[in-house]
Amino acid sequence: DVKGEELIAIRKKIQARTVGNFQGPIHAPDNWWQDNLDLHKGSQAWLVIDPPDGKIPPMTPEAQRRIADRAAARKASGRGPADSYTDRSLYDRCITRGLPGSMMPSIYGNQFQIVQAPGYVAILYEMIHETRVIPLDPSTSSGSSRAQSRDDGREHLDAKIRFDMGNARGRWEGDTLVVTTTNFKDRSVYRNANPEKLVLTEKFQRIAPDKVRWTVTVDDPSTWTQPWTFSLPLTADPNPVPLYECHEGNYGLKNILSAARAEEREQK
Repeated sequence: DVKGEELIAIRKKIQARTVGNFQGPIHAPDNWWQDNLDLHKGSQAWLVIDPPDGKIPPMTPEAQRRIADRAAARKASGRGPADSYTDRSLYDRCITRGLPGSMMPSIYGNQFQIVQAPGYVAILYEMIHETRVIPLDPSTSSGSSRAQSRDDGREHLDAKIRFDMGNARGRWEGDTLVVTTTNFKDRSVYRNANPEKLVLTEKFQRIAPDKVRWTVTVDDPSTWTQPWTFSLPLTADPNPVPLYECHEGNYGLKNILSAARAEEREQK
């Protein structure tokens, strides 16, 4: 239909634009990046699958005011971007990429390990080497016809208790693991969301012996005009998860701060 053809055209344009960003020897040999973004091979140069145009919905007026107020407060404080290590991002400081940031592709370090034990699923992320431990609803089990669509019987923690990766509870719906996460910290909440309102719903479904489809729906009515979902295929890798030492952050943070102090001395 016309809508389907329009969607394909939109995706082809996105692919062309994304591949074009990596053209030329300055980025690496052409086949390093481009082959992984070929629509005809089942790849995708976009992550957002809902809305179908691949665009994150607009922010609400409330969210725009919240972000503007935060920027104004920062400007009024008189602090520079490198007055202290606390002025740098949590990523720079090798603390966390938050959720779902830790699941999202980066320049490298896009590996994690998923393991299941009785009553729990744990996910170890290479970047920045942190682990989520997800309690499972004891009344559901993988592949069980008894699996119901409902929250973990243990419920989420009190709203006063917050984490950089949020507080997760999981359940099985047939062969799909569904994880609902709340209780985020303001310092690491995803894309300027409201940590008190944000709910992430992830789904993990095996679609091939070596592939799992991962989707996450971002729901925060105080930040976006509608919920939105993105999806990423996860492919099994026989190699162990490498250790993430974050040497870039270790040296980079020191060099950023020392350069700022040198610049200040030069200005005196």
